[in-house]
Amino acid sequence: MHAVLLGAEHEAIEELVRIGHSVTVLYVAHDRVVLEGCRHLVTRCAFLPSFDRPELAWAALIHLGVADEVDVVIAGHEFAVTTAAMLNDMLGCKNRMEPAVALAGRDKALQKCLWHRHGVPTARFRVCTERPASAEVLRHALTDLAPPYVVKPTADGGAHLVFRAETVEELYDGLVTAELETFIVEEWQAGDEWHFDGVFSDGRIENLMVSHDATPVIETKAGSPFRSIALPVKEYPELYDEARAFAERCRAALGGRYGTFHLEVFGGPGKFVAGELAWRPAGGLISVSALHTIGVSLWAAHARVHVGASVAAPEFEPTGVFGFVCLPVKSGFRNGLTRADLERIPGVRHLRMKVAPGEVMKEMKTSSIAVGWAVIEGDDVSHCQKRVEDAIRLVTQMHEAKSESPHTP
Repeated sequence: MHAVLLGAEHEAIEELVRIGHSVTVLYVAHDRVVLEGCRHLVTRCAFLPSFDRPELAWAALIHLGVADEVDVVIAGHEFAVTTAAMLNDMLGCKNRMEPAVALAGRDKALQKCLWHRHGVPTARFRVCTERPASAEVLRHALTDLAPPYVVKPTADGGAHLVFRAETVEELYDGLVTAELETFIVEEWQAGDEWHFDGVFSDGRIENLMVSHDATPVIETKAGSPFRSIALPVKEYPELYDEARAFAERCRAALGGRYGTFHLEVFGGPGKFVAGELAWRPAGGLISVSALHTIGVSLWAAHARVHVGASVAAPEFEPTGVFGFVCLPVKSGFRNGLTRADLERIPGVRHLRMKVAPGEVMKEMKTSSIAVGWAVIEGDDVSHCQKRVEDAIRLVTQMHEAKSESPHTP
């Protein structure tokens, strides 16, 4: 089988080749570093300026001379999910996800409409398809929503352009700063935040990992790095049962039958509220956390499901508790930290550098901004939480000592 992967995900490419498939990768700029490490496994590659335009991906396959040889197109990035579904239809491939189902995993308003229709608890919301002419017009549009509000693009990721507003006036002023034209406004959801990650095949969830976010995702934009702790299955059986049932309701309402999912949830046991769902593995190194927590590589499973291979539940006994953390940046400064500096942090088991030494670190406008992504192991949940918090503190201290202003002579 010849598979086209939209995005360079090393685990997915490696698994496809391992089970006997050839792979073409269509990639965008941020995929280059990952692709360098696995290009030898790939049959053909082509660059795309964006995953958002299906015709560019279709044309690239024609230019490569493989459009008539493709058996399946697999999304390797959230922005590519709908494009992959459309390409499978265009090329006459066996489609594991219809375009309408793919769109329900991309458009935040559509999925909330479907959840409301099927009785899945989710925030009340309104969609504005163009920027209102005044705060008064906006107030009229939001008349039945209670503040505070959360404003976000209808389809984006990583908390990009997301902000909270206490009043309609603050919301209106924020729209000008954020340059949002089409957006969704939701009622703020208080309480804990979680993410449920797993694999589903023929409409059944086969593998599931439950993670608790140590900080609300929106707070990453105020300098609090994203971090979450993957909870051990054996220690939380009732939580896992409830999370599986809730995730199943969310999945069924949107119609997905094959693939992987990343479901963000508010609240807690007995009162879960659906936030957002994406038809792909979670970002960052959460797939690595899953490998250590439930014994499943989510990206490898994602690839297997889309080529029709089974994903068996492994015989697996975790050795510890694992957390994923975006190690903080010092915005506007040149990074002075090396891979060796970060690997010496207690508990670090996997690390992906995001900012090379000497590069200027960006402002934390999205949840994935970090000097490095790390998976940290602890003996138990509280020990893992402490190590994650210690890692954030240590990296902040190292930036003060080693990272310099770009204007330093």
